[in-house]
Amino acid sequence: MSVELELGWGVHDLDGHDDHLSENGREERRFLRRLLDVCDETGVAMTFDVVDHLLLTACDGEHDGPYPEDWFDADPGTDVAADPLFYAPDMVDAIRSRSTDHELCTHSFSHTPLETVDATTVSADLDRGRELESELLGERSNSFVPPRHRPPPTDVLVERGIDVVRTAIKDQASNPARRVKQLLFGPPPTRDPEWIDGVLWTYCSTHPNLVAPSLPSGQRPAGRPFRWFPTQLAQRLHLQYLERATLRAIEDDEHLHLWCHLYDLANEKQLAPLAEYLRTLSRLREQGRVEVCTMGELPDRYPAPVESPASAE
Repeated sequence: MSVELELGWGVHDLDGHDDHLSENGREERRFLRRLLDVCDETGVAMTFDVVDHLLLTACDGEHDGPYPEDWFDADPGTDVAADPLFYAPDMVDAIRSRSTDHELCTHSFSHTPLETVDATTVSADLDRGRELESELLGERSNSFVPPRHRPPPTDVLVERGIDVVRTAIKDQASNPARRVKQLLFGPPPTRDPEWIDGVLWTYCSTHPNLVAPSLPSGQRPAGRPFRWFPTQLAQRLHLQYLERATLRAIEDDEHLHLWCHLYDLANEKQLAPLAEYLRTLSRLREQGRVEVCTMGELPDRYPAPVESPASAE
């Protein structure tokens, strides 16, 4: 399971699309603590995909590098007290302070959409973020969740010691009616991680599925096709979605990767079925029926293939 923590950086290049966030990230912070409480209760660890700029307590808003000219216009150049949607070291500290051993994974330094820039910019953005991790956290992540599911060049990753990358399977149904059915009932894609050119790729759905599309997403109401759903019905259906997906993966002995953004679950209606699912997952693990791991632990479960030595001429 992976949760994207991006706050104001998630859509800073898309004007007028930040109504999903609460004022100053108050609800995102509150529900992060609530989620971490449930994780401690169940002993279930998650991977948190953090935009590395959020590690900063303050900055001047100037970031040199091969970025598009106006890329950092949204950066307020202040500090966490003034603009807590762009600086959030407190949230990272909250994750690291818990007894459950969660993983911090890089989600790039500035949420750069990789399809809009060249490999030089991708490299610079990763380098800047991982230097911050080393300086402020004392360690660097070996996992990467690219913004908006855009896969990066593998040679850039290998050169920077990135072992694991999450990307999406294009699983969107072909028409609106089937799409609604897919979102409500699944099944989500299951696909074992695989090594490609020295990097282990783990696969998820295109849409967030740790949370329910039939419930409010962050501060936004549920999508139009779902607004007539009674809350309790939507919660029950989503818990069934998660539990059925897990039991199917167990039965077929397959790998299941579930994900969402932190803002998606930042309301009471979303957290309730997710919390109950984590309790179910904990029971299944105690029964020895499922293994739960972070992205960073995947190479231990799926070791890289050993290449045969070249035969002598």
